Amino acid sequence: MSNTATSSPTHRADLPKEQRVFRTDVHGLRGLAVFLVVIYHVFVGRVSGGVDVFLFISAYFLTGTFVRRMETGKPIAAVGYWGRTFKRLLPPTVVVTFAILAATYIFLPPSSYVPMLKDAFFTLIQGENWWLINQATDYYAADRTAASPFQHFWSLSIQGQVFLAWPLLFALLALVLKAWERRFPPKSQHQHNIRVWGTSGIAIGAITLASFIWSVIETSADQQTAYFDTFARFWEFGLGGLVAIALPLIAERTDTLHPNSPKGRPWRFALSMLGVLALVSMGMLVDVAGKFPGWLAIWPLSAAAFIMVMGYNPILSSKPLQKLGGISYGLYLAHWPLLVLTLQVLEIPKAPFWLGVVLVIASLALAWLITKFVDTPFRRWKWAGAKTHRSVAVALVTVAIGLTPVVIAQSVLDAKAKKLELAAEINNPGAEVLNDENLYDPTNDPNVTILPTEADLPNDWFDAGPPCQKEGAPDTKEWKGASCNTSRQGRITGNNMLVVMGNSRMEQTSAAILPTAHKHGWDVMELTAPGCAVGMNNHDRCEPFTTQATAYLLSLHPSAVALQTTYVDENGDEVVNQGALDIAAKLRDAGIAVIATRDIPRLKTNLSSCAIEHAEAPSENCVEEIDPSIISDRPDGEAIANGGFFALDLNQSICPDAQCKPIIGNTYVFLDERHVTATYAATMAGIVDDQLSNEGFAW
Repeated sequence: MSNTATSSPTHRADLPKEQRVFRTDVHGLRGLAVFLVVIYHVFVGRVSGGVDVFLFISAYFLTGTFVRRMETGKPIAAVGYWGRTFKRLLPPTVVVTFAILAATYIFLPPSSYVPMLKDAFFTLIQGENWWLINQATDYYAADRTAASPFQHFWSLSIQGQVFLAWPLLFALLALVLKAWERRFPPKSQHQHNIRVWGTSGIAIGAITLASFIWSVIETSADQQTAYFDTFARFWEFGLGGLVAIALPLIAERTDTLHPNSPKGRPWRFALSMLGVLALVSMGMLVDVAGKFPGWLAIWPLSAAAFIMVMGYNPILSSKPLQKLGGISYGLYLAHWPLLVLTLQVLEIPKAPFWLGVVLVIASLALAWLITKFVDTPFRRWKWAGAKTHRSVAVALVTVAIGLTPVVIAQSVLDAKAKKLELAAEINNPGAEVLNDENLYDPTNDPNVTILPTEADLPNDWFDAGPPCQKEGAPDTKEWKGASCNTSRQGRITGNNMLVVMGNSRMEQTSAAILPTAHKHGWDVMELTAPGCAVGMNNHDRCEPFTTQATAYLLSLHPSAVALQTTYVDENGDEVVNQGALDIAAKLRDAGIAVIATRDIPRLKTNLSSCAIEHAEAPSENCVEEIDPSIISDRPDGEAIANGGFFALDLNQSICPDAQCKPIIGNTYVFLDERHVTATYAATMAGIVDDQLSNEGFAW
């Protein structure tokens, strides 16, 4: 590089002033973007585009920083940048993380502790978006009570990953430029700047284009993953970077489009407000669920770019929006956990208007506190910012302070869970006592706790895992209580997948199938809707679900499907389920193995409630006798044999010798009159394995 380009690194005479002014309009835009996120989360339940703009603005300033360093010949100093940036960003994150964990401990049940700690861990290491992908999180789920209070950290994690990668990109570009100018020295500072802009623009443009193409493809094929995917979001940062590079070129050719220019302010303001209107209206005009972050994300980003190019907007530069911009980081951190935890404590899926107003006001107050007492002190900490090693040390210590209690708590809970699991194998064998006469039965031991506990009993439903995320999966929102969940992490394929299809009674049977499937290296999917027995309840609600579920299975082509081919009606009578047999035949003809499961007994009383009421002698007071035919030969036996299906019958283990008892093997058998508990069903896994093995089922 020639002396012209390097000997005077502080000479900026020919650099556009745009790069040296504080953009109050952009600062206000940041505040508006985050406020839109809050309003849409609390009141609307749609995507606002505010997060996309927030990421866009971050990249705008980030790119501008490194472009100016390259222009003046300064080193990129990636480590110093990381230290200064994360010194400021991490302390508020740690404070909010601790606040969420404390609220979880105080207000939520113990079952939520482990998931929260895992979320906290990935939040602190800037990987929450990948953890949410691993958990197949549905960002668009209408019921916020099922959401994690850490879920909003997905965007900050992506931002953190970009903050780590961007300096490395510019360090590489600086090396390329240095080699180029060593061979072809620039004739002037301006020529050097043009090379900086060109090199940076080409590199960022290529990355942006590649990421955008990937975003469109992945959004179309697997939107739930795309929403949180760093690579599908990279183009939004890239676009912000391109704007940062383009604005100096625009300002160089006209002094009208310049933040400090008095020229054309009326029409610049009018056009800027069109950009604001476009941003604010997107979420109201278009329901973008399932479409982000594909091509539709161009809408809010184009609006933001338009506002930046105009360079003048007194509304965005007004004091209220400047204040909002000043607390925008704290507002984003605070609003989501406050909303989700409130809804979870109150057990309501959505906040009514009055509560929403309270939550917004409370979020603003918390944001002010976070900004004043955490964000600002660390940002203005001169000692820490004076030396690179100090800022890096502060960032690392902050992460350590956050991670240490999280990791310790996780270890303690894991050890406790392992201890309880080992104890349960001895103290709560459940159905296993029916198959092994030598196995100790602790049912009558007063010192042993019956599982599930009385507190957990009403909610002892089986859950196969995260929601399905494959195109064509039934939209379970259409059927109240319906679920399409799977134990398989990531992308769903049919290979080594066993799908349990049917009603909620069949759903509970999944708990008996899952351990056996995992033992053989398979996964389980539950595709169920309450009250919708496959082939029987063909009314307006269930028939569409069964039709769509069957079509999905034929498309997915799992290795096996389990469904009930008998049906026990409200009177306790068992009949052949011909509709299910017809569907089973379709699946068999498609090359899918079918497990013909027998429906379970229906009781007249809630035996578990009876056992709790008569705790001194439940076996004497709470036994219900059923029709012996329900545990004898199956009415669909001939159809199973002729159809080439595999039979599964758990009724003898549920009501041995037609005697339905509330407790077997120190485990509650029944959730209510119609369902077994997931805990007891899981103890029948060995029975499932034995029966399917005897049937010749090939795992």
